[in-house]
Amino acid sequence: MNRPIRVLLVEDSEMDAALLLLELRQNGFVPECQRVETASEMIAALDRQSWDVVIADYVLPKFSGPAALKLLQRRGLDLPFIIVSGHIDEDTAVASMKAGAHDYVMKDRLTRLVPAIEREMQEAANRAARRKADEKILSEQRFRHAIEASIPSGIAAVDTEGALTYVNAAFCEMVGWSEQELIGKKSPYPFCPIEEEKTIRDAFAQVGDGNLPHGGFELCFTHRNGSRFDVLLLVRTLKDAEGKPTGWLGSATDITKRKRAEEALQRAHDELELRVRERTADLIAANTELEKSIEERRRLEHELLEITEKERRRIGLDLHDDLGQKLTGITLMMKGLEVALRRKELPEADEAKKIEDIIQQTVRHASNLAHDMAIAELPDDDLPSALAGLASNIENLFDISCQFKADGGIPPLDKNVIMQFYKITQEAVTNAVKHGKARQVGINLTGEPGRLVLTVRNNGLPFPSMIDQHKGMGLRIMNFRANTIGASLEVKPARPKGTLVTCSLPTKNKMASATKSK
Repeated sequence: MNRPIRVLLVEDSEMDAALLLLELRQNGFVPECQRVETASEMIAALDRQSWDVVIADYVLPKFSGPAALKLLQRRGLDLPFIIVSGHIDEDTAVASMKAGAHDYVMKDRLTRLVPAIEREMQEAANRAARRKADEKILSEQRFRHAIEASIPSGIAAVDTEGALTYVNAAFCEMVGWSEQELIGKKSPYPFCPIEEEKTIRDAFAQVGDGNLPHGGFELCFTHRNGSRFDVLLLVRTLKDAEGKPTGWLGSATDITKRKRAEEALQRAHDELELRVRERTADLIAANTELEKSIEERRRLEHELLEITEKERRRIGLDLHDDLGQKLTGITLMMKGLEVALRRKELPEADEAKKIEDIIQQTVRHASNLAHDMAIAELPDDDLPSALAGLASNIENLFDISCQFKADGGIPPLDKNVIMQFYKITQEAVTNAVKHGKARQVGINLTGEPGRLVLTVRNNGLPFPSMIDQHKGMGLRIMNFRANTIGASLEVKPARPKGTLVTCSLPTKNKMASATKSK
């Protein structure tokens, strides 16, 4: 078995050194050795590396075994130190052992060397292990004390008899009594109000039975100065190596500020609840009034539209019954005048004929206009057909280009929706022709997912209402019509010129409905 070993040899004889190394090799060691003869050489060797054992002759010309031992001790190195000498009496050997040498071996009895080395190396390893364990325990104690000192919570331990066995500085500061005054005290504790004594005993009993509340115990403590404060007590059972309970460990945290904050928060919450209820009642009342106002506005809008339609029909009837009849009478009179002039073969007959033709055109125009204004209901319930007919009438009435196009799926529509879309289109086209002097008008009806979109585009001048939003009854009426069916209306300049009117109606499940007129 090859066991490596690092040997620092304090020896002036090369032959004796060789015999020592031979003895080590014959006993299974593989030595790494450095021989030194002076203190400086030994210091250099110790600085260069670590060693497993130091073997020193007792007497050297410039050095000695006791001097080497002191040098090693000053370094604080716990290495097996064995004296090997050929001339040492028993008293000297005993003195060396008392000075700190671990063993001595006579050079003529080297068979004792290897057992001594093995024994002392094991002892050194044991001592190193004990030192390491002691350092670990000391480090853990320091760490525990550092934690306990840094924790703001008070920590206290009691034995199975209820006597305090440990309190940290934070606990002492919390209650106002010193460690010396508290250790050994049993219930009733000086920091515990009389009325809390039973609560604390019950808490320890619950912990002993294994019933540990998740949130701990909320108790009341008394400071030495008489002031009281609330604490949260967390308790755990202390057990020995066999699992037998030896006491309890408690952590007490001052929660007075938290409790006060909770109470303040609860008061604020109650006040807020009251204010919310009051505000909710106010909002309900305000919402009720708003709904009434909205309903009244809708009623007025419907009345306004009804009044507008009635006025349009009245004007249409007046055009047809009054102006139309008078124009027809004038036409007949001009026809009679033309006939009389031709009988007399006067050249003015041709001029009379021209005036008659103009009056007849005016009669037809007034008749169409009267019919358009007096219309009360649409000929059918199909919006695309109604808008197509409107486009055709616009072309005939105003002698302009008016094209209609329908795209996408047009859902079934309520009759009032159809009427309002028709009237909005009619108003937009009329404004385009009369005020915008447009020569081209495009009407588009598009069915899109979730909405129906109507656009009226013209190449004329901007609507007067686009210049000043406070003017233009036409735009207001179109807005009223859109609002009554839940649609939105937008009027903006078109590119490169003209005006674009867009009316968008949200749809659901391919159906569209409207608020019925009252």
